[in-house]
Parts: sequence; structure tokens; C-alpha cells
Amino acid sequence: MEIRMLTETDAPAWWRLRKIALGTDPYSFAESPAEHEARTLEQTREYFRSMNAANFIVGAFEEGELAGMAGFYREKHSKFQHKGRIWGVYVRRESRRHGIARGMMEEIIEKARLVEGIEQITLTAAASQAPARQLYFSIGFRAYGVEPRSLKVGSEYIDDELMVLFL
Repeated sequence: MEIRMLTETDAPAWWRLRKIALGTDPYSFAESPAEHEARTLEQTREYFRSMNAANFIVGAFEEGELAGMAGFYREKHSKFQHKGRIWGVYVRRESRRHGIARGMMEEIIEKARLVEGIEQITLTAAASQAPARQLYFSIGFRAYGVEPRSLKVGSEYIDDELMVLFL
């Protein structure tokens, strides 16, 4: 397994894996498949070109194929710049339970520590996603609240657990 920062050349693989993630785990993501499909490959490449040390996506590769992804960004507003946020964590089903998500999270945290001024990292996890929540707790995240009915998928509501890791 190789974990590294994704680049513009990885944009097509990321776009495809993200499409799978949104279709197979709709309760874990705010973006819908239709919203994702509206983004062109060129727009995706442009997004990757705009990344930097405080706004990036890491990917995990198995035998050269993208098996997992997770993003990080520093908050934009000056009063929030002590915070970073992890988003879009996903590992394809056939690659789960091999330490990929943990490896990606550890890589993000290590890189976030290098961003001057980052003091804490936040994320949200669907309250129904016990394996993800257990992983985040084991890394040192702690819950600080629940947003009831955070997502609405069809007629079903999903609560999100709000989590923080103090660096």
C-alpha cells in the first residue's frame, strides 16, 4: 500500500472513486452523485491544481489503483485559521479492514501539523457509521456534539457526530 498526496494526474481516478463513494455510501457524504457528475474532469483537474500544503487530498493505492481517499483544508476566515478540517474519507469496500483509512488519517494529521498555525482538526462522521467513529476515537478525536438531521437522503435523516483532535 502506498499513501501519498494526490496530484492533477490523479484527478480521473479520484473522480471515479468519489462517484463510487457517493453511490455506495450516500449517508456519509453531503454531495450527491448528481452534483458530483455535474463537475467536469477539467474542473476536477483545476481543483487539484489549486491545492497546496493547507488544502490537499491524500490517496491510498493498492497495486497502483486508488483504493482510498481523504481530504484536508484549512479554514478560510482569519478567526478560524487555527482549524483544519478532514473531509471525504472513503475506502472502497474490497479494501476495507486493511488499515488504509488509519494510514490516510495519520498522513493527513502529520501533514496538518506542518501547516503553521493549525491547532486543531475537525471532522464529522455519520452517527450510524460505527467503524468510522471507532477509528477516529482510536486516533485521538473526541466528540463535542451531534448535529441532528444533518443530512437528508430521500426522506431519511442522518445525524452527524462532530469531532475534534487538538494538536
